[in-house]
Amino acid sequence: MNHNNIATFFDQLKSIPFVQNYLLNCYQQQKITDYDRLSYQNAEQFIYYIEHAEVYFEQSKLAPISIKPVLLFYGMNQLIKACLLTKRPHYPENTKLLAHGVSTRKRKKQSYRFLQDEIKIQQYGLFPYFSNHLFHIGQFPTDKFSMDSLLIRIPELRQLFSFQNRNVQIEVGSDVDVKMRVPLQLLIKWHMTEGRFIEKLKQSVPAIKTTYTKEPYLVIELEQPLKPFESNLITSHSHNNQYYLCTYKQAFFPLHEAMIHYLILYNLSMICRYETEWWGDLLHTYASDDYAYIVQFLKIAEYKTPMLLGSYLIKQWEANKDG
Repeated sequence: MNHNNIATFFDQLKSIPFVQNYLLNCYQQQKITDYDRLSYQNAEQFIYYIEHAEVYFEQSKLAPISIKPVLLFYGMNQLIKACLLTKRPHYPENTKLLAHGVSTRKRKKQSYRFLQDEIKIQQYGLFPYFSNHLFHIGQFPTDKFSMDSLLIRIPELRQLFSFQNRNVQIEVGSDVDVKMRVPLQLLIKWHMTEGRFIEKLKQSVPAIKTTYTKEPYLVIELEQPLKPFESNLITSHSHNNQYYLCTYKQAFFPLHEAMIHYLILYNLSMICRYETEWWGDLLHTYASDDYAYIVQFLKIAEYKTPMLLGSYLIKQWEANKDG
C-alpha cells in the first residue's frame, strides 16, 4: 500500500455520497442500529476531519522544525477521529474522551535526555480509546513508555540506531511472501520457547497456517501474505515492502505503530510548546544525540502517519464495501 493510493482515497473521501455509503456499510456490518440516519449525520463531520488533517500535514511540510511536532500531532488527531467514526458513530460519547489520554513529566531535569524521557498512559482519553476500538488493545504491559522503547519499534529508524551499534530490527518477511522467518538465535537470546513466541504472535498476526524449524530459522507459514500495517507486533517499512521484528524482548508486546507515533508526537508537541529553552538548544547547538532521532522521526511521521491511518480507512472500505 503506497502513499499515492492513500492520497487518492483521501480525495475520494471528500464526496458526501461516497462517505455516506462508506459509513453506512461500516455500520451495517457492525449491526449498529439506526445506521441509515447515523451515516447521513456523520458524513460531513467525517469529511471535515479528513480535510483538517490534510491541512495540518501539508503545513507541516512547509513549517520549520521548531513547530512541526504540533502540526503533525494535531493532524494525526483529526485522522484518528475520522477512523473512530467508522467504528463509533456516537464519538465522542462523553467529555472524558476529549482529553489526550497521556501525560508527560511537566518539568525536565537539567540532565534531560529525550530518549530516556517517559510518557504515561491515562485511564481515560483519546489514546486508550482509539487503541481499544481501532487496534483492539485494551490493556498495556505498563503505564509508562520510554521514548527509546518506542523509537526502536519503527523500522525506518533501524539504520540510525545501527550507527550507535544497536541492532534494533530484523527483517522477517515481505508483503508478497506467505512465510515469515524468525532467527532461532533471537528466541534463545530472549529465553523464549518457540511455542510461547507463536502463542504471542497469534494474538497479532492473523491466519498463521503452520510453523516449523528450518535452521537457522523458525518458519511461520501464513494463509495469505500479511497486509501492510496490519500487525500490532510486526512493523511494516514504508518504502521497501519488508516486515520487521524488534530485537528487544521488552518491546515484544502488542502496540500498533500508529499508537507509537501518537505517543512520540504528543511528547514532542509538548516539549516544543513548553520546554522552549531545551528545544531551542537542541535545534541550534547540536549538543545532544537526541537531535538525529527527533529529526529523523519527524521526517518519517510526515509521510508515514497518514499512511498508517489512511490504510486503516481503506481496509474498512474493503472489508465492508460488499455489505
